[in-house]
Amino acid sequence: MDENTRFRRFVAVVAAVLVGGAIFVVVTGVVGTDDWATVMPAVVLVTMALVAMVIIRRKLRELKSGFPMEDERSKSIKMRAGYLAFFISIYLMLAVGFVLAILEDNQVSSLPTSEWFMFYVAIMGLIFLGLNAYLNRRGVPG
Repeated sequence: MDENTRFRRFVAVVAAVLVGGAIFVVVTGVVGTDDWATVMPAVVLVTMALVAMVIIRRKLRELKSGFPMEDERSKSIKMRAGYLAFFISIYLMLAVGFVLAILEDNQVSSLPTSEWFMFYVAIMGLIFLGLNAYLNRRGVPG
C-alpha cells in the first residue's frame, strides 16, 4: 500500500471518529442529563481534532517534500519505548491491584475503580513519553 492510500485511510478514520464524537456530543446535549456529560466529550473531541490537524499537516508536508517523517532510528526508539512502557505498566497495574485490594479490605478507598483506571492510563502515557524522551537523547541500546 502506498503512502497516499495510507494517508487517505488515516484521514477517513479521523473524520469518522470526529463525526461520531460530534453526534455523541449533540445527543448528550439534547438529552440534557448532565452538563459534564456534554462538556467533557466536547473537550476531548476538540483536543482530538487539534491533534489530528497537526498530524495531518505534518504528513502533508512530508508527502510534499518526499522525505519520510520518521527514519529507522526514531521508529526503533518509539518501539523500544512502547514495549518498555508496556512492561513497566504491567508491573504498575499489578501493584495498583494489590493496593486496591488492601484498601478495599480495610474499607479505606473512596475512589471508584474507574477513576483508578483513568489514573493508571495517564501514568502509562507519562511513562511512555518519559522513556521516549530518554531514549531519544541516549539512543537505542544494542
